[in-house]
Amino acid sequence: MSILANLLDPGTRDPAACLIEVGEGREGLGTLNAMVKSVEIITSRAEAAAATLVFEDRRIEDGSYLVSDSGLFERWQPIRLYADFAGDPVEILRGFIVALKPSFPASGGEVTVEISVLDESALLDRDHQRRTWGEDAPITDFGIVDALVSDTAVALDGDSAEGQTSDALQQDATALKFMRTRAEANGYELLFSPGKVYFGPYRLEGEIMPPLMVYAGRSTNCLSFAVDDDGLKPDAVTFETAPPQEGSTPEMETVTAQQPALGETVADAEGRGITQQFVQRLSREGDESPESARIRAQAVADAASFKLRATAEIDGALYGYVLRPGQMVSVDGSGTRYGGVYYTDKITHRFTEEGYRQTLELMRNATGEQTGFVPGSNGPLANIGSALSGLFGG
Repeated sequence: MSILANLLDPGTRDPAACLIEVGEGREGLGTLNAMVKSVEIITSRAEAAAATLVFEDRRIEDGSYLVSDSGLFERWQPIRLYADFAGDPVEILRGFIVALKPSFPASGGEVTVEISVLDESALLDRDHQRRTWGEDAPITDFGIVDALVSDTAVALDGDSAEGQTSDALQQDATALKFMRTRAEANGYELLFSPGKVYFGPYRLEGEIMPPLMVYAGRSTNCLSFAVDDDGLKPDAVTFETAPPQEGSTPEMETVTAQQPALGETVADAEGRGITQQFVQRLSREGDESPESARIRAQAVADAASFKLRATAEIDGALYGYVLRPGQMVSVDGSGTRYGGVYYTDKITHRFTEEGYRQTLELMRNATGEQTGFVPGSNGPLANIGSALSGLFGG
């Protein structure tokens, strides 16, 4: 098929397969590929990426089993999982086997092995540490996270943010739990992807992934799309900036969301005509400083601004890309209010006999398609225009 036909007829893409590599030498499964029943990989902004692999197993003449006795699968064995688009693999998860569950039912022909996998963050959740950061010199949260991952194969993403600076910060947790605590204290995300971790604010500007196409004829790649447009989230957050003196009223401050809007009209704008403002009040936490309280309140306000939550299922082969948490993706064909750019919150990748599906949980802090936005114009489809130009001699 010609290049032009491939560009204009996405419905002819080859099926996507799951490629599995096990061990330090990244060994493929060989003949055991035929034993794979299903692979499910869940990636999320809030939790470690996890996968479940289900294999059929078979007893052979010497009494051993093809899969469970192959020597390939052991606890804490390194493993990598890819979506393979016709020989072009894209890594989805890099991590470790953390559990195996063979099942031997009454029928010997129904023996299975279920393998559980966690991403590389699992190595950072094994050793509970007690230490004080910043004793000798003040240290930023960026410096703390960088130090915590320094002995692993994970590198801190260069786009990560500095966070707060501390001179006597107590850690009494595993490295992973402490990193999540520091991310929460700054209103940051802690996102692991193969080989690296991002510690920083929402990334709501920059690259936008190719559009999810709803009701688009032969170009349709989105099999279902639904939106929950929630008006029961606060528009502002108020907090104490100073402890109350005896007989006095505590000093209060109110903050609203400061995130870039993923649309024409910010979600908080709807309902402003109502006399009573929708405000959430935060209680003071211990000896929390006013600045720390302000950062915490801002994080709550920013999170509450994502009043639109959507779910979608896409045909992974037709879409042709692997979506990850913390990315922007556009939706086309869902109307002017609900069409436009969304932020990816959680993605479930499923490889079965029926093919490759990505089930998405998306979030948005605005409504209305952004004027002048061309789907894919600054994402992986950015070069299609020049490719077509070249085909036609432009």
